[in-house]
Amino acid sequence: MPPHDGFLALSPREVRVYDAAFARMFPTDASSAGAREIGAVHFLDQALAGAYYDHRDTYRQAALAFDAAAQARWGRPFADGTESAQDQLLGDLERGNVAGWTSPPQAPFFALMRQHLLEGLFSDPIYGGNIDKLGWKTLGHPGIWLENSAEEQLQETPVTKGGTIQSLADIGYALGKQKVHFEVPGYDPQRGASPAAKHADVVLVGVGGVGGMIAPILCKAGLKVVGLEAGPYWLPDEFTPDELGSTYYSRAQMGPKFLAEQPRWRTADGEPTQEITYSLGRMMNGVGGSVIHYGAWLRRFHPHHLRLRSYAEERWGKNALPEDCTTIDWAVGYDELEPYFCEAEWAAAVTRTDNNPFPPRSKDAPMPPMRPFRMGEIFRKATEAMGYHPHMVPIGMNTEPFAGFPETTYCAWNNGFGSWTGDKWHPGLTSVPEALATGNFDLRTHCRVTRVITNAEGRATGVEYIDALGKRQVQTADTVILAAYTFENVRLMFLSADAKHPDGIGNASGQLGKHYMVKMFTHVDGFCPDIIFNRHTGPAAQAVVMDDLVSDQFDSFAHGFIGGGTLGAENQFLPLQIARESLPADVPSWGAKYKEHLLEWQHIGVVRCQPDALSYNANFLDIDPDYRDRSGVGDPVLRVTYELKANELRQAEYFGTKSEEILHAMGATKTWQGPYFTGAGSSHDLGGTRFGNDPAINVLDRNLRVHDTPGLYVFSGSALPTCAGINPTLSIWALCLHAAHGLVDRLTKGEER
Repeated sequence: MPPHDGFLALSPREVRVYDAAFARMFPTDASSAGAREIGAVHFLDQALAGAYYDHRDTYRQAALAFDAAAQARWGRPFADGTESAQDQLLGDLERGNVAGWTSPPQAPFFALMRQHLLEGLFSDPIYGGNIDKLGWKTLGHPGIWLENSAEEQLQETPVTKGGTIQSLADIGYALGKQKVHFEVPGYDPQRGASPAAKHADVVLVGVGGVGGMIAPILCKAGLKVVGLEAGPYWLPDEFTPDELGSTYYSRAQMGPKFLAEQPRWRTADGEPTQEITYSLGRMMNGVGGSVIHYGAWLRRFHPHHLRLRSYAEERWGKNALPEDCTTIDWAVGYDELEPYFCEAEWAAAVTRTDNNPFPPRSKDAPMPPMRPFRMGEIFRKATEAMGYHPHMVPIGMNTEPFAGFPETTYCAWNNGFGSWTGDKWHPGLTSVPEALATGNFDLRTHCRVTRVITNAEGRATGVEYIDALGKRQVQTADTVILAAYTFENVRLMFLSADAKHPDGIGNASGQLGKHYMVKMFTHVDGFCPDIIFNRHTGPAAQAVVMDDLVSDQFDSFAHGFIGGGTLGAENQFLPLQIARESLPADVPSWGAKYKEHLLEWQHIGVVRCQPDALSYNANFLDIDPDYRDRSGVGDPVLRVTYELKANELRQAEYFGTKSEEILHAMGATKTWQGPYFTGAGSSHDLGGTRFGNDPAINVLDRNLRVHDTPGLYVFSGSALPTCAGINPTLSIWALCLHAAHGLVDRLTKGEER
């Protein structure tokens, strides 16, 4: 047991309890270190003294409960029990079967303790665990390398970087030695503390992935635009390859506003809510938005995804869609949007695809594809032999130098991180500087909008916001554009109720928050004993996917459901990702067998599915009557009502089986499926302010203007009527670019003033 000297939060008793528990959950063996040597309890202590302070009382209560249960069972404290007795108690705790243990709740606490154990084993040593990088050494992971060669990415033997394991301190990030210098002419970091601007032509709520993209279109047309962004203007030298601190599946420190106002979730109307879960990840705040930390996949929806109801009824009959399904066709067709797909691809310097015959295009994207990698090539060969059309996924990363930013180095610390070199595009790198250069863009960071303001006639006339100093201000404008994330746009509209809109603006027909859709991102793993995949040698942007089963050539109805899915293989396998992967049914979540399984990570390949999702009456967003945000504002949070329906369960089963078939063709001798339901939220949350021509069933019109509130627009994924099994960012951009150009035309002609 470690000495108690230097512990900050844990008492001597607590150190003994958790050191003993962790030692059984990740034991030492003859060939490798365990939790005790790696320092997991040191990590826990440092975390409870800082980021996890709120869990300190929980751990105190649990330590007492551990010892009380041990005294009842074997007459001694938990730390003094035999290994077999400790294992039995831990197993009962995981199952919720410890007699007399009343607090904290048993199974949830065990899950929390396991999460913190894994973080202590495999996060950067700066957090107190992973002492001398022993966790990464035990795992066989080389740690943080910011460059991988083409040869390494196709290498058939383990890529070990010559045995050198690097941490944040080793590469200089702990000392602030980032090399990239990036300035934004025209941006004043203090502007968010200034009094509100004079009346503007447009106030833009959110300067993220959408707001940042459309800002130069508005400003270059001569419109005076005020942009209110809740987060900062992130500069490249502020990003670090810190898996625990940065990624959206860990602490997600780049999204404090989002974390403080996360929605609640329930499976059905009338049920109590719980903390929301995520099928992929949480959002971040700042200029450029969550595309700063996404995996950079930029794919087009196919034409039939924009007319899904007509397509399904024409192909399979009027009753083909599930009874409760509410999907409708888009009010704008693919042919009308196609030029805007191209505009977005060239603005973001998207890479070309090499073998995807399905979505039509008038011209190629500007960048060459990413280079091949080992698992992708194995996936490609297996699926080509099955008659499919695998291709490198189109992405917004620099395979050549672009706009003064360098070519990518194929760093694996990619999805969940901002780019410290600028090799992954987001609007803050080029589009927002373009808007600022016009002199027409008044960008105010750290300004959080709390209400849309309307006049006596019900027209939007501006917004109320909390400025960078915490003061409430009002910004007036002829036009208000909500360009935040789905959750925030819907929440703002509910919270902006007024005399003309007593149930929320945009809700005259009761449609606000309806038709919510979310992705599940299920995946299937396969153990391939004769293959080393080296998935740690490249970014998640480096991926091979196939559109065959999400195209209009796939007859999903013949398999018992409506909807397709993208199957693919992608790089990026970081230490915490490895430890958190789904497990086969015969592998426990802790102990010697778990450790043995974990150390085989180089032999584990994955086929990931991104499925279509239909909208239903029963899945919707509204305001939670009982919970408020923790940001200091105290507004009610959003409530998500969502559950997978029978159609989507059959869909998941089909694609799980298909993924297993592909993995066996890739060389797997054993496969296992992850859970079908992986979260009520994701980074692909769509619907809630659906657009369409009929105001009785839609919130927005074809121009993304709110039907019942003149002067108000919503440019967001919340407008989408369908949720294809394809990353939605590019399709959202195309729709919003179409709407932005139309709005500019009308405003400059004086048609909406």
